Amino acid sequence: MKKDNDFPIKDPDFTNLVKKAKRNSMIRIVLISFSISILVILLTYFLGNYMMNETINKQTNDDASWHSIEGANIEQQGTSFNHSLFSATSKTEFVKNLDGIPVPWVSEEKVYSLFGKSALITSEGPSKLQEVNDKRTPSYFNGERAIEFVPPGVKAPLFDDRNILEHIDDNKVVEMAFSFNRGYKIKDVQKMFNKNLSWYWVDTFDQSDIKTYNELNKSKETSLTVSGEEAIGFQSSNQVNSEAKIFINTLNSLKDTGTHKHAANNIIQNITHNQTKDLSPENLKIIGVVVTGTPSEIKKYNNLSFIRTASLGVTIDKY
Repeated sequence: MKKDNDFPIKDPDFTNLVKKAKRNSMIRIVLISFSISILVILLTYFLGNYMMNETINKQTNDDASWHSIEGANIEQQGTSFNHSLFSATSKTEFVKNLDGIPVPWVSEEKVYSLFGKSALITSEGPSKLQEVNDKRTPSYFNGERAIEFVPPGVKAPLFDDRNILEHIDDNKVVEMAFSFNRGYKIKDVQKMFNKNLSWYWVDTFDQSDIKTYNELNKSKETSLTVSGEEAIGFQSSNQVNSEAKIFINTLNSLKDTGTHKHAANNIIQNITHNQTKDLSPENLKIIGVVVTGTPSEIKKYNNLSFIRTASLGVTIDKY
């Protein structure tokens, strides 16, 4: 006997209605899920893009500060960016300044991910081709010689490229890096080299650094020097103390945050002898310089006894 509340399970209209309701429900679920997914993707993209841009801005400023003290006679020109959907790449250009003539130098490229990570992807630098019987092989970049230094106290084969000046005519402008036998005051170095002075090399080494260099240089196969790209210092100008103060302010700005804080703190510790001296222009020791000028101008420094090494760098036409 059929009960009153039994459904007509074989009613076609009712069956179609149930199927339609299920279909509409499924469509709504798919549309809602799709909309939520799109919203999540967009929010993730914009959040990631914001984080990436924040990282780019911070990293670019941080790197610009670091590049202002690292690299002998090397100046940062600017940085260009190429953005893609989930990343960005930057290319920073550098030049060497030879009496107002800019010479393109080593460039640097970085990639930034959507969520703020950065990585160096290219940093093409000077290279050398070592021959078996070579006593010294200079490095080259773009066909130009790259300068190098030897810190005071480091026992290494000393070199003097000043004899090459005899073979360069005075229609050229040359770059020469001098390493000193010890540290000197900024004002004294400025008086020695005057208008030819382009860049000061600051003593940022401690005794353990010197010991490491000497241990490595015991091998006849090794002659470890400081490349111009790695040297720490500051540009020369008529306002000597002003440039030195900018150098110190840059170190102080780098020491607390950013990718260069460890290096900046290490430099400060070495300059101040572990905080026993003030970080001031008066306590900076200059252990080398970069000078620029015509060969006849640079020859004036041929007989200075405190110069340990002389490394020829870029040579360009004067006009």
